[in-house]
Amino acid sequence: MPRPKIIRIHAAKLKVWQDLSNELRDHPLFKNCDFSSIHIVSKESMPKPVIKDVEKPITRLERFIVNNGNQEVSKKKLCEIMKISRPTLNKWIDDGFISTGNKKEPWSLQKFDLKKVVSELKEQKNITK
Repeated sequence: MPRPKIIRIHAAKLKVWQDLSNELRDHPLFKNCDFSSIHIVSKESMPKPVIKDVEKPITRLERFIVNNGNQEVSKKKLCEIMKISRPTLNKWIDDGFISTGNKKEPWSLQKFDLKKVVSELKEQKNITK
């Protein structure tokens, strides 16, 4: 994903420049500052992340549940079932696509309910349509 674009505007070109500079002159942090060099900087908002091909992991999870029953599995086992890498799973967790059962446990001991993971991924599938 590309970095967010940074937008920079010279503050003296704004209509509110006089009010802004007067306000800043009164502030103790800007006591010895050159007000001709003030810029307003903003980062472009990034689009919300999505899972591109979520159908395959869902199918693999459903097939596993049919053959082995619903289970709580470790990260390693979940990656094996869905045939994704560990960093991909971590990214999906960080982005909020998949939630863990018990947040108090360390990362290495966290378990995932397979039916819950399937429902969360299906929810993501509906969002991307």
